[in-house]
Amino acid sequence: MKRVGMALMALILVVLTLAPAGRSQAAGASIVDPSVTYTYGVLTRDIRELAAKYPDIVEYKSIGKTLYGRDIWAVGLGTGSATVFFNGSHHAREWLTTTLNMQMIEQYAAAYAENRKFEGYDVRDILSKTKIWFVPMVNPDGVTLQQTGLQSFPASVHKALIAMNDGSRNFKRWKANAQGVDPNRQYDANWEELVNNYYYPHWMGHKGTAPMTTRENKAMIAFTYEIDPEIAVSYHSAGRILYWNFRTPAANVARDKRLANIFTAFTGYSQVSPSYNSNGGGGYTDWFIQKLGRPAFTPEIGVKNGETNLPVSAFGEEWRRNKKIGLWIAQEGYSLWAAKNKTTVKPVSVFLDGKRIDDDLAAFNEDGATFVSYKPLLTSLGYKLKWEGAAKSVTATGDYGTLRFTLGKKEAEINGKTVTLTAAPRLYEGVIYVPVRLISQATGAILTVYNDTGAVSIKSPARVTPEPEVPTVPTVPTEPVEPPTEQPPAVVPTPEPSEPAQSEVPGEVQPSGSGGEDVVPGTVVQPGA
Repeated sequence: MKRVGMALMALILVVLTLAPAGRSQAAGASIVDPSVTYTYGVLTRDIRELAAKYPDIVEYKSIGKTLYGRDIWAVGLGTGSATVFFNGSHHAREWLTTTLNMQMIEQYAAAYAENRKFEGYDVRDILSKTKIWFVPMVNPDGVTLQQTGLQSFPASVHKALIAMNDGSRNFKRWKANAQGVDPNRQYDANWEELVNNYYYPHWMGHKGTAPMTTRENKAMIAFTYEIDPEIAVSYHSAGRILYWNFRTPAANVARDKRLANIFTAFTGYSQVSPSYNSNGGGGYTDWFIQKLGRPAFTPEIGVKNGETNLPVSAFGEEWRRNKKIGLWIAQEGYSLWAAKNKTTVKPVSVFLDGKRIDDDLAAFNEDGATFVSYKPLLTSLGYKLKWEGAAKSVTATGDYGTLRFTLGKKEAEINGKTVTLTAAPRLYEGVIYVPVRLISQATGAILTVYNDTGAVSIKSPARVTPEPEVPTVPTVPTEPVEPPTEQPPAVVPTPEPSEPAQSEVPGEVQPSGSGGEDVVPGTVVQPGA
């Protein structure tokens, strides 16, 4: 029996040794885990891992910090010129919407990397035209308080937080930020007329003393103006309902209603009557519709189960209902953007050493400026390319030196020296283009642009191969050489001086011949000087 026990223990040890040490070691393992309580710490870790795994299309940045120092993270997905915006967890207990945002990011990024469709959508095409921005957790302080209670906050504020929570130490119902202000009653849209308001900091319902005063709301407004999205979707819970209209101008109702109907068809969420919602306000999408005049939606995921968060077990069904929404909204956003940004782009051909570059759009002319897709040209010329998503810059290193340029900036670096470009590198249809002369400047290639067709011809610079140095071989005598016979020194008679000799100054070198010039002691006078 003892031998059997020892053998069983050995088998267990072998299994543990061979098993993967964690998710990061499992091939193709997912980063986002919808089965866990999605905390601020998990969010931060997952964002960093996604950006490292998909550096070509995922970037992230902090758009501000909360009162207690937590970053409000924004994640960009895609490379397109058009933008749309998703966010979640305005309300603390609604953190399952953060999980939903993050699941969209990972699933779409994986499909893009594997060049496959997702639920029938061409992910590469969509994300090359539209960048989807996410703020998965608008209210990280509130989420942390709801999930972990007082332990995550300084002892000096515990008494105040308990008072905001009506004397309770159980924070599972908490909706506000950690200052007792409701972030989704803070936006400047019918703010002054809001009813059912608590006039003091509270776990829910307090709109604050003025609109747009919290750090969370200020960050969201500034970021919205920065990215200029065509459509916004702000996820909340719960009720499986859809808000789509807030005092929407008559000219925009048909446009927004069409989108709302598609949203409902995908999710099964019931649309809230515009007449009912007109009495509300203060919400992010209320502000977006009013101030920007663009479509915005507030879907409430899940079925309400009391004054607390949805259970993680609810995620599967809500993901099934919403998994297409991100790509569909991105597609609709591009259509709205393209209608406002009609271009005069004229495609032109590019030839490298007489061979045509066969990319879909290797180059184009716009308003007299010729742009080329940098990738096929620099790769063919032997450059190694590095994209830095956070800086939106490209570094190319090759035999002809190093080139660095940044999207939207007219300054570039060639071998460490700053040069000013005729136009800034830009995105078009999700591809980065640079002024064609930058390629010539950086590589030394010969550039020809034909006036009649606009076609571009580039001839590679000659590669100069330095001749190898021939090592110097010392001369070796074939026969020993006899040293010269040493002769005694000749005796030279000293002539009588014609006048008394003058004593030399130590360190003085007398000039040869007479010149009559004084020589400073210690000075060496060259012959013939």
